[in-house]
Amino acid sequence: MKKELKRVARREVGRRANFKKRNLGYFPLFSNPYPQYDVRSVDMHHINPLICIPLPHRTHMIVKGRNSRQHKAECERWIENIYCINVKELLDEKIKKIRGY
Repeated sequence: MKKELKRVARREVGRRANFKKRNLGYFPLFSNPYPQYDVRSVDMHHINPLICIPLPHRTHMIVKGRNSRQHKAECERWIENIYCINVKELLDEKIKKIRGY
C-alpha cells in the first residue's frame, strides 16, 4: 500500500513539474506592490506568454485546475478590480502601436 501511494505521489509531482516547465517568459508589467517579506502570498499571473502581473495568491487560485479559460477570465476580472487595468484593451493598444495602426 505504501509503495503504491509513493508511486502515485511521484507521478503527481512529475506532472506538476512538467506543467511548470512551459515556455513562458517573465516580464512583470509593474513591480510587486505587495509586501516583499512573504513571497508565497503573491503569484505572477501571465496575461500573455511573456507579460505577467502580480496577484494575491488566494485571488490567483480562486479558479484552478484544468479550466484555463475560466481561470484567465476570473484573473482578468480581478486585475480590472484591483488595478483598474483592462487587460484586453491594454494588449490591443500595444499591438496597434507596434503594427503602426
